[in-house]
Amino acid sequence: MMIDFDFIKRFQPKPKNRVGLDIGSHSIKILEVLPASDKPTLISFGSKKIQGLPRDAVSASIKSLAEELKISAKEFSISLSGPPLIARLISMPRMSSDELKSAVRFETEKLMPFDINECVLDFQVLAAQEKASNTDVLLAAVKRETVLQKMKLVQDAGFSVRVVDVDSFAVANAFIASFPALDQAKTFAVLNMGATMTNVSILRGSSLAVVRDITIGGNDFTAAISKKMGLSPQAAEELKVTFKDKAMDVTDCVRPVFTNLLDEIKLSFGYHENQSGRGIDEIYVSGGSADMAGLDDLFQDALGSKPRRWDPFQFLRAPDIDTTALGSLKNSFGVAIGLALR
Repeated sequence: MMIDFDFIKRFQPKPKNRVGLDIGSHSIKILEVLPASDKPTLISFGSKKIQGLPRDAVSASIKSLAEELKISAKEFSISLSGPPLIARLISMPRMSSDELKSAVRFETEKLMPFDINECVLDFQVLAAQEKASNTDVLLAAVKRETVLQKMKLVQDAGFSVRVVDVDSFAVANAFIASFPALDQAKTFAVLNMGATMTNVSILRGSSLAVVRDITIGGNDFTAAISKKMGLSPQAAEELKVTFKDKAMDVTDCVRPVFTNLLDEIKLSFGYHENQSGRGIDEIYVSGGSADMAGLDDLFQDALGSKPRRWDPFQFLRAPDIDTTALGSLKNSFGVAIGLALR
């Protein structure tokens, strides 16, 4: 008897579109893809500024942007970052699932500055060598109130939440998807520089090793330019990204803030090297502040090498969408793309 495989294929459920929603402090980014085993197809994407808006206006912005983009999916994947969140890679002895749950909760309680009973905790066991006595566990814990507040922004816009992720995890996933042939012998640092936060993701090959949020971002650079050059915040923001012949002046303004940021980045690099015995081979930057004036030279002076740029859109199939017009705005979609992959 012959099996009609075409018949089976016709009645398989079609993959549903996935939507990543990055709710930043400066803007929201929405991106919709059609999943595929090789390359997801980009359906639509866009952003809208929300800085300074009240919460109800943020929900209204999410709704209006989704309508403008003709988003078809009703479930969004979102993410969290910042002080209310703890994300760590820890090593645990091999044990049963029930024992591991209790042990991870105990370890998380030691890390969290909040009552563990007020937090949401999740973890994932990473692949371990068969004969290894320990196993690596990636954990994330955050205040329950923080999760509910972020979810309510989406629900008030008329959508539901499919996944709650972590910004640095999402960026790492987008980075790995962009470079499917990563050298497993190398260590990569991926820095996502947002408006109020810099997400640090350190990968050994395609395995996540260290994640950290540093509370220094583009707004701090803008404030430094505004103060030192006597400009309005809006004029300082414009100068930061379209500096023209003022590059040296902008660099001088932001140098103290950037020194503080790089000191924190070096602490993360040092922690990783102490834990693994391996230094950082390549540094990649993304985010809305990745094209700031003088960034390369500041990295060169502090770390001895210039960061590399990467295009978060590069692995997506986009037959009907021209992403080249985005220019440097592509940098800010790393989180949204990573979320859409979930």
